[in-house]
Amino acid sequence: MSPETFATARLDAHRGGVADVDFVVAMFTDPRVTATLGGPRTREQVRELVARWDAHWDARGFGPWILNDAATGAPVGWLLLHTTQPGGPNSIELGWSIAADRWGEGLASEAGGGATKIAFTDVGLDALVTFTLGNNAASRRVMEKVGFRYDCDVEHAGLPHVLYRLDRATWETNEMGERDG
Repeated sequence: MSPETFATARLDAHRGGVADVDFVVAMFTDPRVTATLGGPRTREQVRELVARWDAHWDARGFGPWILNDAATGAPVGWLLLHTTQPGGPNSIELGWSIAADRWGEGLASEAGGGATKIAFTDVGLDALVTFTLGNNAASRRVMEKVGFRYDCDVEHAGLPHVLYRLDRATWETNEMGERDG
């Protein structure tokens, strides 16, 4: 079971829900953000998405979090652990999206590191996957900073993507190295 809230040095995360619809709509109507997420969504599509997020939490004990700037309380993005098909049956994806005005600050890497720790320690997962369009260099850098390594090319939503993978043993070895180093 995952905590519904967690914090990092600069972020406070809470379970995404109905109260966050306006922010999620803003994210999914920004063409800079949606360029790598399958295009913009309508308000109704976002409401349906948030309802699926809520159902995922109820069914699996983990799901999406909304990320808030710890200093200001303003929402800056979302982060999620959820089931996905790319990567094989029963794969769990670590995914994220940061508001375009906050790109380049390291927030995705910071949040991703926090969620990866939760996935392996609290939830007890054995492996995670993450994927993006091949030309999304920024997301690929985040994946590598969090500890993921390129695994293979996959098709998702009818488009070619690159899939990265991280298993618990590799993560534990990396964590021990960081603590000892």
